[in-house]
Amino acid sequence: MRTVRNALLAAVTAAVLPVSGLGVQAATIAAEIKNGLVELAEKASHGRAGDFRGPGVRIRSAPNTAAAARGVGNPGDNATIREAVGGESVRCPDGSANSEWFDITNRRTRVSGFVSGCYL
Repeated sequence: MRTVRNALLAAVTAAVLPVSGLGVQAATIAAEIKNGLVELAEKASHGRAGDFRGPGVRIRSAPNTAAAARGVGNPGDNATIREAVGGESVRCPDGSANSEWFDITNRRTRVSGFVSGCYL
């Protein structure tokens, strides 16, 4: 009876230990992946910056000129750019048309919203 019990304990131990080891390995791999993604996201956000091309550039709630202005940006404020999006075509001061808008945060005022590519 003791031999059977020991054999069963040995079998259970042999089955459980590798599985629990896999769980630890999977958790470690998941943590490493998460840390890598966080690092990439930080690098991406730090790498994408711009500044306002003139005084009083409106930061809007949506990528069009009819959207409410949340605030303004001025040269020297700098902006963190989250992404470029398509929106209303805007006539730029140089006469060209631009439908690219940027989802930004003004680094000085912390106001977030959209700015036409003409002005950033």
